[in-house]
Amino acid sequence: MINALASALYTRLQGTALTTLLAGTTSIYHMQAPEGAALPYVVFSLQGGGDENLDKNRTKQLSVFVRGYSKTSAAQAGSIDAEADTLLHLNELTVSGWTNIWLARETDLETVEVNRPGENVYMQGGFYRVHLDKT
Repeated sequence: MINALASALYTRLQGTALTTLLAGTTSIYHMQAPEGAALPYVVFSLQGGGDENLDKNRTKQLSVFVRGYSKTSAAQAGSIDAEADTLLHLNELTVSGWTNIWLARETDLETVEVNRPGENVYMQGGFYRVHLDKT
């Protein structure tokens, strides 16, 4: 199921408006960007969740973290985050073998890290709740 979710998120994040803000059309990564990857880029990952076990139906509530990174500015990271949000928030996600019941942003996050003296990397993103039902 995690592979199907990752594939669905990767496909959805291939939106033209988002990829034009990135270092390249392949600058969308699952879990972690490779060492030396050119900025800016997007990273997404499953953060938690699992089966609801409310009835006999197989349903899952999952939290995914989608974030944009930039070395240029917090504003650029924010623009990347805004485009990712447009592609995800309250839109249907096609996950193989599952029916998407809900996809919505729940939390906003922002950080800055220092890679080397004088080199900041800005991150803006959010947690999204994914609610799936087994088809």
